[in-house]
Amino acid sequence: MKYLLRTYIRELVTEITQLPKEYFSTIDNAIRDSRFWTLPNHDEDIEGHGEQNQTPAASQLQLALDNALTAVGLDMDILVDSYPAMEGTYLDPGHPAYPNRWLIDARWYVSEKTKRNTLDLMIMTTGDDFDASDMDPAALTRHIAQTIRHELVHYSQMKKQQASKKLDGDWETFKSMLADPKQIPASDDIVDYLKSHIEIDAHAHDAAEELLAVYGEKGAKNLLRGKIDISDPKLPNAIQHYYTHLPKNDPTLKLLRKKMYQYIESFKN
Repeated sequence: MKYLLRTYIRELVTEITQLPKEYFSTIDNAIRDSRFWTLPNHDEDIEGHGEQNQTPAASQLQLALDNALTAVGLDMDILVDSYPAMEGTYLDPGHPAYPNRWLIDARWYVSEKTKRNTLDLMIMTTGDDFDASDMDPAALTRHIAQTIRHELVHYSQMKKQQASKKLDGDWETFKSMLADPKQIPASDDIVDYLKSHIEIDAHAHDAAEELLAVYGEKGAKNLLRGKIDISDPKLPNAIQHYYTHLPKNDPTLKLLRKKMYQYIESFKN
């Protein structure tokens, strides 16, 4: 068992997680075609749906993503909740996420209660000063789709570990990940989180997608070869997090760059 775990961790450090092609086109198209952002999304629009609280926009996004996950063969629960507006946590021109980054939280996990894989998303509500004409639907779609694929990288990591360690079922495998601080740190320390092998891989996937979309292949590769400018407003959040919280000589940054480059290459195939 120890040998299998060492083998899995070594492969995770050196390899990238290649998601099926349909995880890109099908999910992207479902988000775009839902046009969820055209529906009411203010705090007063939140309604209770069982254990969930959703605006019509969040409900429409959940429906679209549920259909998309089914279409790509993923038997997975999808939850999209609306984050109630509090000071500084709603989308208006003063918020750094305005106008295209609606997600405030996203995570994949295997539910202890249902033993099912679950994607849990939370979107911010829009403030009174939100101007829909400021928003770029393509950028909003990318923001959500890339984040979902970040979480599906974790799902794929779990499946690979399940096969490598010959574990019985998703819940047992997820529990073993929770018990391994090298994969899921026991503390809330941001540095430990960013240096986790599974997060390096998922953030690299996320960042590589955004780099390609914003800079193009040549520009993205040139950026990765040069000095990272964290003041660049177009820089993906995933990269900003790493270069803000880790020292510039941390080997994690070199590994992140390597994986982003590998992902850029893989996306061409």
